[in-house]
Amino acid sequence: MKILSYVSCAAMALLGLSEVVSASELVVYSSRNASYIKPLFDDYSRETGVPVRYLVAPGPTLISRLSVEGEASPADLFLTTGAANLWSASQKGLLSPVQSRTLDKNIPDYLKSSKNDWFAFSKRARTILYNPDKVSAGDLQGYADLAQSKWQGKLCLRSLNDEYSQSLVAMLIQKEGAEKTEQILNGWVNNLALAPLDDDMKIAAAINQGLCDVGIINSYYFARFKREQPNSKLKLFWADQDADGVHIDITGVAVTASSDNKTAALDLLEWLTIKQTQVLFAKLSMEYPANEKVYPAREVAKWGKFKEDSTALENLGVFHQDALALIKKNQYK
Repeated sequence: MKILSYVSCAAMALLGLSEVVSASELVVYSSRNASYIKPLFDDYSRETGVPVRYLVAPGPTLISRLSVEGEASPADLFLTTGAANLWSASQKGLLSPVQSRTLDKNIPDYLKSSKNDWFAFSKRARTILYNPDKVSAGDLQGYADLAQSKWQGKLCLRSLNDEYSQSLVAMLIQKEGAEKTEQILNGWVNNLALAPLDDDMKIAAAINQGLCDVGIINSYYFARFKREQPNSKLKLFWADQDADGVHIDITGVAVTASSDNKTAALDLLEWLTIKQTQVLFAKLSMEYPANEKVYPAREVAKWGKFKEDSTALENLGVFHQDALALIKKNQYK
């Protein structure tokens, strides 16, 4: 299915939301574009008879919109990538705490807000990609190790302008402290083979072309890359298996504080965490299910199991501004 751009999706959705919203339907503000969310909402509507409309835009844009609209916002659910975005929306009072046995059963504590006002429904593993013709798996360890001088001129990384880099740095600050993280960032910058790239697929392509030997990407991009380059020899390495494990971020969902239909909104939120929905979204996105009883897509499962970092994801929001300041200070653009 063709992936629509944020701009075109937002324009389409705005046409629908410009009309009066029916009391019998739900409205979702989403940073995931239509190719990922429409199949889910279509299934939900077929099962329940409840129409679901959506507006698609970047997470921070939707947070600003919710803030401006206030109690008049038509949004019932906020769906976005990045725990930091959800934490920010929570801090601004834009989300509604909920109580749900279904969510308690389906979503582990570290993948949700301590206030129960946002919940993961998929996991995004950010780990190491490498070229086995140039790098032995035995030479790899984790994120901090890529700052060592042995990787000078061999490393590809993503730009500061995306939430993935910011999330990773926030995690490092929480675990290592600002001083050690600054040393890691300096090492990364010194080791870059190319200027930071703006897409994980470009990182995979650069490694495949021999422009760098190793990089850090979200694992689902590797699945997409392998579909385009099935004969590529590139491999994933699960970072920090002798420490806290692979860095995890999420796609998450919350009931908005402005919703006039919180009971129905909660029903959709719960439905997103049940097995059938988790299986469908895992196949669409190549992300890992948040529900631990659900297996990942077959294409992803063949990479094997790994230890993931189970530190509370709220920390990615708590340390987000510190991460931005440190990245800018070290000229990681």
